[in-house]
Amino acid sequence: MEHIERSRDFTIDTLMSLRAELEQALRTSPEKDKLTIVATGSYGREEASPESDIDLFILFDADDSAEDRIRAELKSVEDVIKAKVPNMAGDTGTFGLDAVKSFSEMKINIGGQHDDNRSLTRRMLFLLEGTWLYQETRFKEYQSSLLRRYVENSSPKAALPRFLLNDIIRYYRTITTDFEHKISESGKAWGLRNIKLRFSRKLLYFGGILVVAEMAEAGYDKWEPRALELFSIPVLRRIEHLIKDGCGEKVLMIYDRFIAGITDKATREALSRVTKEDRTGSTEYQGLRVLSDEFSAALSECLKSRYKPEHPIHHALMF
Repeated sequence: MEHIERSRDFTIDTLMSLRAELEQALRTSPEKDKLTIVATGSYGREEASPESDIDLFILFDADDSAEDRIRAELKSVEDVIKAKVPNMAGDTGTFGLDAVKSFSEMKINIGGQHDDNRSLTRRMLFLLEGTWLYQETRFKEYQSSLLRRYVENSSPKAALPRFLLNDIIRYYRTITTDFEHKISESGKAWGLRNIKLRFSRKLLYFGGILVVAEMAEAGYDKWEPRALELFSIPVLRRIEHLIKDGCGEKVLMIYDRFIAGITDKATREALSRVTKEDRTGSTEYQGLRVLSDEFSAALSECLKSRYKPEHPIHHALMF
C-alpha cells in the first residue's frame, strides 16, 4: 500500500515534531497542566500529506474565561503549528485555535437539546480518530472518561454498548445529511469534499462499528479496555489488525487508490474545481466516485466476513 505507507510516515514524522515543539513552547506556561491539545482529521487517521490541513481543538479546564487566560499560550501554539502545517483548519468554530473547550462540556447533554453538531462532532472525532499533540497522559484519561460515560449505565446483560453505537450512527448520518448545508455556507469545494465523504468519513464510521462489535466479542466486563485499546490504533491500522483475510486487504487497496488521488496535485486541483452541476464531466471525480461504490461494497463484505450472522452488531445496526 504505497500511498498509505507514505502518508503514514509523513503523519508520524510531523506529529513527532509537533509534539516535541509544543512541549518546548509551553514548558514555562503557568497553565500547562490544564491544557490538552487534540488533533483529528487526516492527522488522526495517519493519512496526512503536505497538502493537508490540521483539525485541532484545545481542552482547557478552568472555571473562568479560557481564551483570556491562555492568550499567550494560543499564540505559541499557533506559531508552532503554522511552521509545520501551514493549512490550519477553522471549521466554523468546531476546530482551530478558537475551539477552546472544557473537557467536562464533552460529557454533558449527550443527545440532549443542547447537543449541537459542533459538540457531537468534537466528541465523536475525539473518540474515533483523535490523537494528542500536547499532554498524552491527560488525553488518554479524557478518552477513558468519555468512553465510560457511554457504557456506565449499560446492563451487564447487554449484548453491546448501544448508547455508543447509536451516537456513532447519529454522527455519520449527521455529516451525510448536512453536507449540502456546509458546502453552501462555507463555500468549500464540492467535488473534493464529496469524495472525502465517500471515503474518509465512511472509513471512520466503519472503524467505529468495528470497535463496538469487538466490545461485544470481549464481553461486558472488558468493554472499556477493549475499546480503549482499539481507539488507540488509527483506523487503517485497526482494519489491518482485525481483518486479516483478503477482504481487509481489498479495503486497504481501494483506500490506497483514494489516497493516491487526493494527494496528487493535479487530481486534487481538478476535484476542487468540480461542482455538483458539472460532476459528470470530470474524469477525476467520476473515477473516484465509481471507486467509492467498490469501497462501500468491500466494507460491507468485511463486516459480514468478520462477524457471523448471529453477531449482535448486525441486528443493532438495523434496529
